[in-house]
Amino acid sequence: MINLYQSQHCSQISCKSIYSTGKKPTKSNNRIIFFVLISFIGSGGLGLINSLYTYFTFESTYPQKVEQATKGLEQLEEAGVESGFFYSMTENSLIQLEALSKNLEMITGANCLFAILSLLGVFMMFKLKKNGFYLYTFANVFWLLVPLALIDFNAMMGMTMIGAIITALFVIMYAVNLKHMK
Repeated sequence: MINLYQSQHCSQISCKSIYSTGKKPTKSNNRIIFFVLISFIGSGGLGLINSLYTYFTFESTYPQKVEQATKGLEQLEEAGVESGFFYSMTENSLIQLEALSKNLEMITGANCLFAILSLLGVFMMFKLKKNGFYLYTFANVFWLLVPLALIDFNAMMGMTMIGAIITALFVIMYAVNLKHMK
């Protein structure tokens, strides 16, 4: 049963998971909810939507993207810039587009699978279940490996390193709050 304090200070969704024991909220539970919401939006929600969008629109946008990247490389070469950050990013985007054209189903399928597993782990952590942490960690670590394995190791290393830092931060934040999960 939810007491007056609970009904005034929380939404129905958070009350169900946190107040199932009838205890008052703690800062740690509020932190977990905050992390879960951010993870749901970024890791699972946008990751899944992006993968599905890529799958359904790739064939129609592929020629235009290749043309834009090729023109960008040509303009950089005409300007005398045949190395550096912008040149390598544009070159890597061509490599990524080529890999996607060859392995679209496998790459987007793997991304969708790991996005769904990540969402499931986030939902379990929202319910304060420890197994959600392990599922979330597994899904996000292997999700980082998809572009390295299926696209190109060198072309994807920069973006993967950024993703690895963000993933590590969230795993650490969840690990610190693991003691509050069952």
